Amino acid sequence: MLVSYNWLKDFLKMDGVDPHALAEKLTRSGVEIASTVHPMDGLSKLVVGHILTCEKIEGTHLNKTTVDVGEDEPRQIVCGAPNVAAGQDVIVALPGAHLPGGKIKKGKIRGVQSDGMICGLQELGFADGVVPPKYADGIWVFHDPDLKAGMPVFEALGMDDYVLDFDITPNRADTSSMEGAAFEVGALIDQKPEIEEVSVQADGPDWTGDFTAVADEKIAPKYYLRKVTGVKIGESPLWLQRRLWNANIRPINNVVDATNYVMLLTGQPMHAYDARMFDDTKKIEVRLAKEGEKLELLNEKLIDLDPQDIVITDGEKPVGLAGVMGGFNSEVKDDTTDVILEAAVFDPALTRKAALRHDNRTDASALFEKGINWDATQKSIDICALLLKENADATIDEGTLKATDTVKAETVITTTASRTNKILGTDLSMDQIVEIFHKLNFGITTNGDEYTVTVPNRRWDIFIDADLFEEVGRIYGYDNIKSTHPETGELAGGYTEEETKVRRFRNLVEGQGLSETINYSLTSEEMATTFVKKPLAKVMVNWPLNSARTTMRQNLICSLLDTAAYNFARKQNELQIFENGRVYDMEGGDYHEHEHLAAMYVGLAGQSNWQHQDEKIDFYYVKGQLEDLLEMAGVKADVEYKAEAIKGMHPTRTAAIYIDGKYVGLIGQIAPILTMTDKNFLGKEIYVYELNLDEILPLMNKGVKSKPAPKYPAVERDLSILVDQDVTDASVEAEIKDNAGKYLVQVDVIDVYEGAHLPKGKKSLAYRLTFLNEKDTLTDAVVTKAMDQVQAALEEKLSATIR
Repeated sequence: MLVSYNWLKDFLKMDGVDPHALAEKLTRSGVEIASTVHPMDGLSKLVVGHILTCEKIEGTHLNKTTVDVGEDEPRQIVCGAPNVAAGQDVIVALPGAHLPGGKIKKGKIRGVQSDGMICGLQELGFADGVVPPKYADGIWVFHDPDLKAGMPVFEALGMDDYVLDFDITPNRADTSSMEGAAFEVGALIDQKPEIEEVSVQADGPDWTGDFTAVADEKIAPKYYLRKVTGVKIGESPLWLQRRLWNANIRPINNVVDATNYVMLLTGQPMHAYDARMFDDTKKIEVRLAKEGEKLELLNEKLIDLDPQDIVITDGEKPVGLAGVMGGFNSEVKDDTTDVILEAAVFDPALTRKAALRHDNRTDASALFEKGINWDATQKSIDICALLLKENADATIDEGTLKATDTVKAETVITTTASRTNKILGTDLSMDQIVEIFHKLNFGITTNGDEYTVTVPNRRWDIFIDADLFEEVGRIYGYDNIKSTHPETGELAGGYTEEETKVRRFRNLVEGQGLSETINYSLTSEEMATTFVKKPLAKVMVNWPLNSARTTMRQNLICSLLDTAAYNFARKQNELQIFENGRVYDMEGGDYHEHEHLAAMYVGLAGQSNWQHQDEKIDFYYVKGQLEDLLEMAGVKADVEYKAEAIKGMHPTRTAAIYIDGKYVGLIGQIAPILTMTDKNFLGKEIYVYELNLDEILPLMNKGVKSKPAPKYPAVERDLSILVDQDVTDASVEAEIKDNAGKYLVQVDVIDVYEGAHLPKGKKSLAYRLTFLNEKDTLTDAVVTKAMDQVQAALEEKLSATIR
């Protein structure tokens, strides 16, 4: 909400109240002021000019004008605006003037001397969205006889104002109007706002006798109509236009501007219908839409109405989407003479859903969904009628037609001063509390320690005594509340054993050079159970934001793919990332959460440069990273990798991970069929692993410990064997470790060969075995004995041939 400081002066005595100091005070009270803008800052030498003559410069679109700017002699100015003409009062930037686009200098344009510039509003820094359509492509023209040539333009255009940007939270929607802002400011500067009472003297006949209004109290608890006739459509007076554009609203015409002005003033959204729309039926009906109905909105967007949309109809067809936007068929046009004004309270939930459903959020829908003042309906519609009488020569017909008129009782809350002080940590007297509620213009009565507050309907955010305590605290001043130690006993901080292990695991992954990501826990129903060996019952969201966020994830890989897509789209093709988070399921009908960690590798193993040969990431590189991670984490149990088919993973480059026979995760390449669906993934090999930390954390010990280098040398022996092609490396290494004795410290694969020189169905594997006795020098006899035992076991158990 953009609040005009000058407009606040209509309600409060603001003399001596500095706008910046006021913004600071408001922020400290809980209503944050995002910025305080003075539109004329940085601008200079902008005056009113009266165009005396205007003639076309031959062969160009330019005009040579002479302009009276209040000096002894008129100035000659070249102007290319299509709407420039003699007799106009315009904005002139004199030579030396500072504008957002730069400094204005004397010069020649097409050989014609130009001593200044005739300006449009955009050239003064106005946003395109607030410039009236009539002047959007040309210069601004004044229509105020009180303006004289040579006068500064800042006051006339409202640029001498300060505009406070109220960054309003949903619970304080009462400040989304000038009157609401005035009550808030008044409470802080100890003044009661002067809110003008409205009295309408109708000067036209009673129109309510031959017109019908029908509404359902459930969807429109208040629905008021007034009629004005003899309207002359035109521009609004300048004072009204500048209040609109300082609130970031574009002036359109005197009817639309009046409804927007009332919305800014009271917070009550208004709408104006061309009365000709109802000539045949003489009826307005507010109801829910019917299946198959359509409506073309004022922005010319055709929508298919939903049975939960509230619509305004002429008794037959829709003419507006209630609380959101009027229909194109009932729009006030240049030839409109009779107007029906609408002020109402619509169901906030249905209004919000309709605005979201049709992607058509408006200022009106934002107000309705957060709540409005039920007591402002009659006042708002009367003010709007008076504005049209004053600015559009309208006649106000007698009578307000009320389809519904539900009365909302004021909220009454009783509590005690002692409870107030206990909650806030203050020591306020009853007199101080009473004074605070008088500043807020709330009714209050007292009885000993007890007090009762009557909350006006303009503060619909207050329901319970805790809300009253908040009001007391913020008006008293949060910075005036003394800091005290809590009365509870001190508790020792720290992490649980499980949290410590998770943080250590995460630190180890970061130490391998991976970057951590944080993603949404919601994904699509399909991706929730992709990359899962055994899908479990899903956790679904009742009201998803969109089809891509309907289900709680059962894996982290789907989230890493989202991160990868975001990076690939921005040409970041080398990724090594991980995420540590929760996955969710409803297996057995109960809700479960599990701690997981997943990593993703794409591209090269290291940064490419001339000093080394690039290593492309593959399955074995990622497997090596995972093995190092488990070793550093202190997982000493037997880890086994088995080739298995898992949804979403490559059919031949994927392995399930087992520890002591229990499934704990997977490792492998993302299936190419998945990566082909997004052009950003094309041609990329994406490798991942995911671990169920719930299973792994109990197996962790203190991890790797440093120790001195061995005193005695190690002995290496190579072993080459011929085995069947279906024999796995894991089974060979298991036999080696089981039979090599206690001095074997490491087994490495150094060669794999399958080709024409071997018997059909066979493959050759070569291993390097490292032996070490940390207490003595190993002899050849000990190593040879160990190698003989290994060879015998391989021949017996795996039918291997020693080469």
